[in-house]
Amino acid sequence: MNKDRVRSIIETTLTAGSKNPGLFDLPKILVLKNKLESCSSINEVITILEANRNLISKSFGLSDATFNDGLVKLKDMENSIA
Repeated sequence: MNKDRVRSIIETTLTAGSKNPGLFDLPKILVLKNKLESCSSINEVITILEANRNLISKSFGLSDATFNDGLVKLKDMENSIA
């Protein structure tokens, strides 16, 4: 797994949102970030992102379409490796 590429896709998706995490969401986002950084496969990353969709979307002001676009890019990257 190319962690730099995965990080780039996630960061690009998050910056497309309309806001930044608030004070009370920030600790949850940092825990989520640590979980994502410890992943060893793209499938693990996708699973964690999907499980935390509501938190991520609300914290960063992401629409469902933007969130889904990020997941599609990650899935495409996974499929190109397999």
